[in-house]
Amino acid sequence: MRYKKLKPAIIISVLCILIFPPLKSNAQQAVDKLAQAMTDSLSYLQLTDKQKSDALVLNKTAAASLLQLGQKAKQDTSFKGKALCQQVMAVMKKRNDGLKPMLTPDQQKLYDQHKIETMAELQTKMMTAQLDLTDQQVPQVYQVNLKETGEMMEDVQKVQDSKRKLAKARAAKSLKSDSKDKDEALKKILSQGQYAKYEKNKEAMQAAMKEKMQSQKG
Repeated sequence: MRYKKLKPAIIISVLCILIFPPLKSNAQQAVDKLAQAMTDSLSYLQLTDKQKSDALVLNKTAAASLLQLGQKAKQDTSFKGKALCQQVMAVMKKRNDGLKPMLTPDQQKLYDQHKIETMAELQTKMMTAQLDLTDQQVPQVYQVNLKETGEMMEDVQKVQDSKRKLAKARAAKSLKSDSKDKDEALKKILSQGQYAKYEKNKEAMQAAMKEKMQSQKG
């Protein structure tokens, strides 16, 4: 599979708008612009006109909430960092939960795959910056992240869905195995210095990705 050029996730665009809010005198214009951008980001699903219309209504509600958070962040300097990100993710999760019933089974599969690819891309970007990956290493690391992210998200879902302690324990054990398999694969790609730096930053990166996965639920 040929590695495709990394593209920014919609959440990054949202955060940029929050940090640099549109200079519009009409608040509704700002909401409409962000909502349209969020709807356009779903183009890979090939939505019908009815679905686009319904998604736009949903996105306008989300956009209004996001821009309100942006205004709050401007007025309250203590409302930033993790607190702001958590609020943004809560808004996006609510949007995602509302979007899911609109999709056909095939579209849902595409949507889930897109989430996995977005997570893998984000991990690869973080590792490229932290480990100074070479052009040859980037696509190799992406493939490792893509495989591990898909398996991890599947096991996370199993942990959440398991009602019996034994089933939950098995899923949790599988999660640890996913992480171990990823480390072994990366050892074959990274230099000793890069891998040492990866291990040093792994816990912080895993915490960031766990938070991101929680925002992707639904």
